[in-house]
Amino acid sequence: MRILFLFQIFDFNKSTIYLDLVKECKDRGHEVSLIAGTSDMSLPSGVIDVDGIRTVYMKLPDQFGAGSAKKALIQLSIPGRMKQILKDGFDKEKFDLIAYPTPPITLAPVLKYCKKHYGSSIKYLMLKDIFPQNAVDLGMFSDSGLIYRYYRHMEKQLYSLSDRIGCMSEANVEYVKKHNPDIPDKKLEYFPNTAAVRELPAKTGATVSDRLRIVFGGNMGRPQDIEGLLAGINACGERAELNDVFFYFVGDGTESHKIEDFIKRNNPANFSYRHQLPREEYEQLVNNADVGLISLSADFTIPNFPSRLLPYMQKAKPVLAVVDEATDIDVCITEEAGCGYAVSAGDPEAFITGIRWLKAHKDRLPELGLKGRRYFERFFNVGVSVDILERAYRG
Repeated sequence: MRILFLFQIFDFNKSTIYLDLVKECKDRGHEVSLIAGTSDMSLPSGVIDVDGIRTVYMKLPDQFGAGSAKKALIQLSIPGRMKQILKDGFDKEKFDLIAYPTPPITLAPVLKYCKKHYGSSIKYLMLKDIFPQNAVDLGMFSDSGLIYRYYRHMEKQLYSLSDRIGCMSEANVEYVKKHNPDIPDKKLEYFPNTAAVRELPAKTGATVSDRLRIVFGGNMGRPQDIEGLLAGINACGERAELNDVFFYFVGDGTESHKIEDFIKRNNPANFSYRHQLPREEYEQLVNNADVGLISLSADFTIPNFPSRLLPYMQKAKPVLAVVDEATDIDVCITEEAGCGYAVSAGDPEAFITGIRWLKAHKDRLPELGLKGRRYFERFFNVGVSVDILERAYRG
């Protein structure tokens, strides 16, 4: 199968669900090409070979820390850039399957070009971001304004032009059906976040501790409800019986300043924050932690399913999930995988209940982590995603 991937952001040097997906396709013998969005202007132009994958880098301004207006302008520029790359680098190619995730939501013009130029290829949308509703949920703009109507129109176009729409969870499938009744049922299917299965890492460094060590790594933005998490952590710090619980935050994002302000105001004894760590140090931190933390804003009406669950499961870490009412990730964690505990977002007392549950079950945490690892190996390994893409091609 000849596969073309279209990515807004892609890096061969960073382990992500998309890198694992691309490599697994190549390892199965498929001919893989991709357009890799990057802000590294030093990378070569034109079609190059990277680890046996035909690649063209799409040079974009750095979006990290950019305001919403700048991000919007960059995303609106992506279709034109991608179409030009397709014309220059892949004009005479034929592809059996073209796969692309959201974000961005602005790829409809690219799909129109692909439909015309690559005829019978299957267009596969890997739906990771239900936009613009997620932005409405977070108060970025209203669902009655021009901005919303513009992006909603683009969203509908994207769904219409895609032959298959792969959703992160069953709740995602049902949400898209409910809010887009014109989409045929046969077009929608479950397409989970997946990653390559790697050997279970050994703990390194000092691991014997009376503390309950909880790690939260990745983006520190509005979807993660950083303010709500900090309120819960502060409440823990005020409980004498929880003074042996310690939180490690590693990551950056639009809400990082709130973390810095929290530290300045409270000088918490139960909290450590780093904007970034060398990869090996971060991996060691997660390996030595007792629990991985997931958080979603209580304001969401869309069923998010954060991919940060995967590295916790990969490393056999039990999970504390602070979640909204729309998601079904809590069902996965507490019922299907049986690897952790879930509490309601936006409620510091509920957060404390979760921490107390973890403390009460501390002796069982390694067992819970191994349950998550076994679930990951069976249901979230990258081979599951490639199987779905192959079935889409076979029809």
